Amino acid sequence: MAKEQWKTKEDSDAKLLGAKKTPRSGGLWFAKGDSKSEKFLIENKTSANERFSITSKIWEKIEREALLERRTPILSIEFGEKKHEIVVLDKNDFIGILKVLEDYKLT
Repeated sequence: MAKEQWKTKEDSDAKLLGAKKTPRSGGLWFAKGDSKSEKFLIENKTSANERFSITSKIWEKIEREALLERRTPILSIEFGEKKHEIVVLDKNDFIGILKVLEDYKLT
């Protein structure tokens, strides 16, 4: 995948999720993740392949970085020629978001 494609994805996700991009895509010790919103630390991945493997090592790194920043980790992945996009969340974080939405609906 061309360098421009991952950069375009980072820019697009930051805008869509109301986040600010971090310097060097999180490559500095004090600024992790590709972008950050008030609530989320977002890590972007792109692959030209029709599949993308998420290892526990990848997820634990994102989780640890988000925990240190008191944010919820999100892994945003674009893959394949059709550029399918998915977002990965921890199950407990997803359930927490659903509860907040339900409480919001009730008020």
